[in-house]
Amino acid sequence: MLLKLSLSGIKKRAHDYVVLFSGLVLTVAIFYMFEAVATNKAFINSSSSISVLPIIFQLGSILLGMITVFYLMYANSFLLTMRQREFGMYIMLGAKKSKVTQIMFGETISVGLVALASGIGIGIGLTGIVSYLLMQMLNFKANNFQVWSSQAFVFTILFFVILFVFGAIFNGLVLGKTKLIDLLKGEKRVKRIKIKNSQRWTLFILAIGLLAIGYYALYQVGAGKMQLNGIVTGLLTIPAGTYLFFVAVVPQIINWLKARPQTISKQLKTFTLGQINFRMGQYARMLAVVTMLLAMALGSLTVGLGFKSNVSIVNDRNYYYDAILHNPTDQERNLIKSNDAQAQMINYQYKVMDEKVYYLDDDLALHMPKMRINGKVLVPKQSDLKAEKLSTNWQMVSNDLYPYFMNDNINMPKTIEVIDQNDFALINQPVQITTTVKTNNFHQYSQLWNKLDQMEIKNNDLNGKNYLSRYRGEHEIGEMAKGLEFMGFFLGSAFLAMMASTLMFKILSGAKDDRRRYQMLTKIGAQKPVMKKAIAQELGWLFAIPAGVGLIHVLFGLQMFKMMMDQPYHQIWIPIMIMGILYFIYYLITVIMYQKLVLNNDLKQ
Repeated sequence: MLLKLSLSGIKKRAHDYVVLFSGLVLTVAIFYMFEAVATNKAFINSSSSISVLPIIFQLGSILLGMITVFYLMYANSFLLTMRQREFGMYIMLGAKKSKVTQIMFGETISVGLVALASGIGIGIGLTGIVSYLLMQMLNFKANNFQVWSSQAFVFTILFFVILFVFGAIFNGLVLGKTKLIDLLKGEKRVKRIKIKNSQRWTLFILAIGLLAIGYYALYQVGAGKMQLNGIVTGLLTIPAGTYLFFVAVVPQIINWLKARPQTISKQLKTFTLGQINFRMGQYARMLAVVTMLLAMALGSLTVGLGFKSNVSIVNDRNYYYDAILHNPTDQERNLIKSNDAQAQMINYQYKVMDEKVYYLDDDLALHMPKMRINGKVLVPKQSDLKAEKLSTNWQMVSNDLYPYFMNDNINMPKTIEVIDQNDFALINQPVQITTTVKTNNFHQYSQLWNKLDQMEIKNNDLNGKNYLSRYRGEHEIGEMAKGLEFMGFFLGSAFLAMMASTLMFKILSGAKDDRRRYQMLTKIGAQKPVMKKAIAQELGWLFAIPAGVGLIHVLFGLQMFKMMMDQPYHQIWIPIMIMGILYFIYYLITVIMYQKLVLNNDLKQ
């Protein structure tokens, strides 16, 4: 009998269950998507030689797991709140509390397992669709990327089954300890956090302190002074500081806004701010979770794009000349001259005998060769040319001029000597030439460098796969960056979807209670357009606050990626603009859905 009543109750609340179920399914799907990338070691290793990247994925997985736990706590709380009045009625009619608790336990497990099965199926599909679309968009091929990951599959099942079982036990315990009167009124109760001013200041200082510690730890990671311990510190302190910030600061800001004369006298602004303040006890955790997800989504997108935009910056730090040619042919010279590039070509003569390379001092003195190391241009002293022993700088610059493929062992370069014209003539070896090419803009003439590379490979009978040049270096770094860009976009999409699911679930799950409040407003004469505007403003605050805090997290968090990128903030406005547009579209969709739920035509009834 109780089971029939329970099924009947579920049927009546189908709309609420759809919100709950869809949120759980999406959570499982996104968790699988993330794990499909995080556990795909062959793909990660093939896309990057950055050793710390797998660690970042593992820590990201832990953070996503923590956020998922919070999300499931919301879902379980929502399920319990939704049904407790009904369960209270059963107990009032004579049902045993233990029997009702068993039904609650069974419902929680059943909903969870169905959501788990559906979520994994959708997660596999989403992983395939998202990865395909991103590869097409980024013109990237990832042969090692696998949509199906048995490791991710098993881990997702274990993780969620454990959480669902704990959630069911928790719901059962709460239901067992709740008094009958509280069960019957529980759906109408709203949890509020009452904080005294002294406590608020304490929480505020604690929040700022935790955030400062987290930001400083990430800065130290980027500076190379902290590694895993710095990331873990940030992982623990920033989410905690964010939550305390929302608990301590946001209600105070709302109270300040409510107290302004222009707010009191303007339409429903007081009501709107009161709505947010009234439920801040419920929303603080949700806003903290949304903030972290938004920061991770924007951070993933920024870092993904950052790797691509840093390709030329990283490559340029190690090359001064656009090309260095070995015994260039007339065809190569004519190709450079026929191009519109304002190219400066300088020839350096040398001879090779045994294990020594002899350069002509007049050539070097006339055109001082240069090289770039870690962004700094190295120019040897001209006076050192006459020294009895060649200086270290001259050896480095001369070695850079000598073709690396002429060494029998690339790790053991030949000895360099600089001699005058008379000694140079006495060496009975053919004169060879190194020609350096420098233009006004390397990146403007990619086709020229590509053609020159092909000619050099052919003229010197080289293995193209092992050929080194500035153009080839940029191409290879670019290919690696595409993999990182793909991962950044993929994870950004997953975090964005998770954020959307969390925020929409929380807002839509409270729509039923809000509907009663808007009914009261209608009865006292509030106009529908004014209430629509009030809803847009209320939700606007709930979207704007985590967006602002999340952006600050990203700006500080990018310091951590200085260990991988030269300029992690390069063109940061692009991902901010992309995320801002997506976020605004999502806001509009939520506002429209919410307005339809709370302002439908039967409000006056």
